[in-house]
Formats: sequence, C-alpha cells, structure tokens
Amino acid sequence: MERSLNLVAFDCGNSSIRTILCRFDGQKVESELVLQEPNEILKIGEYYYWDMPQIFEILKRGLSLAAKKAERIDSVGICTWGIDFQLLDENGEFAEKSLCYRNTIGEEQMSRQSEEEQKEMFYRTGILCDKINTVYMLKGMKEHMPSVLEKGKKILLVPDIFVYLFTGKMMNEPSELSTTQMLNVRDMTISEEQCSYAGVSPDIFSEIGEHGKLVGNIRPEVLEEAGIDYDIPFICVPSHDTACAVMAIPSREERYLFVSSGTWALIGAQCPSPIINEKVLNSNLTNEAGAFGRTNLLRNSAGMFIVQRLKAEYESRRAGKISWNDFTALADIYEGEVPTFDVNDNRLFNPESMTEEIYLLLHPGEDKPEDYDWPEILAATYASLGDGYAQVLNMVRECTGEAYREVFVVGGGSRNSFINQRCADKIGMPVVTCDMECSSVGNAVVQLAHFHPEYSYERLREIITDSLQVKTYYPNK
Repeated sequence: MERSLNLVAFDCGNSSIRTILCRFDGQKVESELVLQEPNEILKIGEYYYWDMPQIFEILKRGLSLAAKKAERIDSVGICTWGIDFQLLDENGEFAEKSLCYRNTIGEEQMSRQSEEEQKEMFYRTGILCDKINTVYMLKGMKEHMPSVLEKGKKILLVPDIFVYLFTGKMMNEPSELSTTQMLNVRDMTISEEQCSYAGVSPDIFSEIGEHGKLVGNIRPEVLEEAGIDYDIPFICVPSHDTACAVMAIPSREERYLFVSSGTWALIGAQCPSPIINEKVLNSNLTNEAGAFGRTNLLRNSAGMFIVQRLKAEYESRRAGKISWNDFTALADIYEGEVPTFDVNDNRLFNPESMTEEIYLLLHPGEDKPEDYDWPEILAATYASLGDGYAQVLNMVRECTGEAYREVFVVGGGSRNSFINQRCADKIGMPVVTCDMECSSVGNAVVQLAHFHPEYSYERLREIITDSLQVKTYYPNK
C-alpha cells in the first residue's frame, strides 16, 4: 500500500483565508479545516487594497497549526482569487500595496476602447475583455500611479506573491496568469501586444510554472517561525481557485459543465483546448487555463458576494448576528411569484447598500421603505442567481456543441438548495453539488503528482471521485 501523505492546501478567497490539512491514504483524500480567518478589502485614501502582509501572517500561523496536527507535513500548495497582483522593484522588494480589482481605474481604461479593439484583444489572447482584468489595472496604474509602475520590474499574481514569500522563488502560475489577459492561451506565451498596451515589458513576467512540479522548499526562517525543523516542498498547483475547484469536480468524464460558486460564480465547462470564435465572444465567455493543460471555458458572473453583503446589512440593521442557515431560510417564507433581476447589473458591483440597490431593481421608481421585505429580497436574489447560472450554462452548451448529462456545482454557494433547485429546473438536467473542500481537494490532488509522477490524469480524477460526497437536485417536471 502507498504511504500516506499530509498535504497542506492554502485557500485564500475574497472573504476568508483558510488552511486545510488534507490526508491521502493511498485511495482518497480527507480534509480538515485547520484555520479560517476573515479577509477584507482595505480603503486607504481613494483606493481599495488587500493586506498581503496580514494574509501571509495568517498562512504562516495555519502552517504551524497544521504541523502540530500532523506527524509531518509532506508538501504545501496555494490557490487564491485571480486578477490582482503586486509589482516588485529591481531589489525584489514590493513597490506598492496590492490594489483590489474593485477599484475603478481598470474600468476607466476599458471604457475608452472601441468594440473592435476589445474584439482584437479577445482573439489575441482567448480571454474576454473585463474591466477587472490585470491588463486594464496596469494600464490604469500608468495613468494614476506612474511612479509605482515605473519601479515595477517583476509582477506576481496573488498566489505567486505567497509562493515568493514562502520560498523566495519567483514564478507565474498558468491558470492565474491567464486571468491577466496578457497570456495567449493557445500556446501559453506572453503577448507582446498586450504588454505594450499595458505599458510594461514582457520581461516583467517570470518563468511559467508547471502543475505538480516543485517550486522550491519553504525558507528556513519561515519554518523556524512555524516551529518546524524539516524541509517542506512548495508545489505548483492550479493557483486560481476556480481552476483548483474545477480540477476537483467529482466526475470521471473529461468534459463537464460546472459552476464554481463562491464570491464570484464561475460558470462553464472543462474543455481539452481553447475555443476562440465569434460565438464564444458574443456569449461573453472566456478561456481560462485549467489544470494540466486543460481549458475552462467560462463566464465570470456575480455570485455569493451579493448574499454576503445582504447578510452583513441585515445584521447591521438588526444589530445582531444570524446564522447562515437561518438567514437563507428567510427566503422560504416568501409567498407568491418570485421576482427576479440581473445579478450582473453594474449597480451591484460594489454599492454602499446592496439591499437598497436590489430593492430599486425590483421596484423601480418606488421610494425606499423604512424596512425591507427580506424574504422577498432573498428569494429574488436566489432565484436570480439560479436563473443566471442556467442561462450561461445553456450558452456554454451551444458553444461547445457537447451533450452533457449533468451540471456540477462546487464551492460555498453549493450549500444553497434554493439556488441549486432553481438552476436544475431552468436548465432541465440534474445539478450535482459537493460542498466539501473542493478547491482544497483539487489543490492536494495536484500535489500528489509531485510524489507520484506515474499517476495519470485519469488516476487523479479517480482519487477525487472517491474522496468527495455529492447531493443531486433533479429538475421538477
């Protein structure tokens, strides 16, 4: 029997920073949450930033706790959100804090482009133009922060930042790199034209990592701080959390439909290669790099960020906490036909009051009430999210030309039965959910490739399907 392995999966999202200890017994992976801390955007002056030093401290604490739980940590991998980055100067020091994609400087740049220019960028890279893409943020920095951009000699995306802090090695992981819209996903090379548009040199990028391969060992001083007296290798995994979650879809098929439901909803299909044509462009789909050379044809849609904001505003109005189960259950109280709205309406991107904006979408022209009909607000939100999932999934089916038997939903949003059932009813096929640590299991299974290079992709998928439990929602007749 193969020896057991203890694999640490760091999973950093927009709302939380988690350390998960994954144990592989030779057949399946079991995961245990070791540490979870909140992650929040900071407003400093006129811009929004991420507190990367604080996140790093939390990750080191998580590593230390994991080492106390396990006899030995065999390796570590990390996945995070996409898009965001930091620049490093010629001495390898960070040139500025990490800007958050919810700033508007990227949107300014994209709004100045013609439709034809955006179309050219899509065909050049395979990535859909989006106001939050790294290429637009860099272009915006050239206008708003020229001195910072001038100092920047290297760029590290969010997971690359932590790989660097842990190991001292600079690398750009491919799935994360594809979210920049500066990578040609056909041949996985940096686009000189995109770099020219952003005002940076192609040399700003480092070596592109390879999944399942060693990046480097964790630095001795970090290990000492964590109370660990042995080497721990840091493995390159699909570092965009979507790519890790899609890797962990419990399907034995090579091609499948998915919704990775977190702060954002990433809705699409795993494909063997990019699909770059007019139909994909008109459907507002993009080709993000997936695990082991696969492509995730998807749309980045509004997700549980809306619900997270609603819960926070509900608690603020009620001056008290409410559990997720009780908050979600409020939607079941609503009686009558459920109204819907466009969850991707620009007014919901980062409003001061999410509740107020949704109310105005549902009741245009009406005055704001003293208090809201929360069951209506929540039922409408869940129905609108489910409808949005189904609409995009139907577009994906048309663009791939594939016949799919089911849809897989993973991530925190997979726990919401209202959304899942609504999606199943609208798309007319079963929705299979898995609310276990999918991103972390995907992260850990890719780490296994380092220890078992003989494992085929199919073997890794078998381990995933053996490791995860699912629940199926069937469409109502």
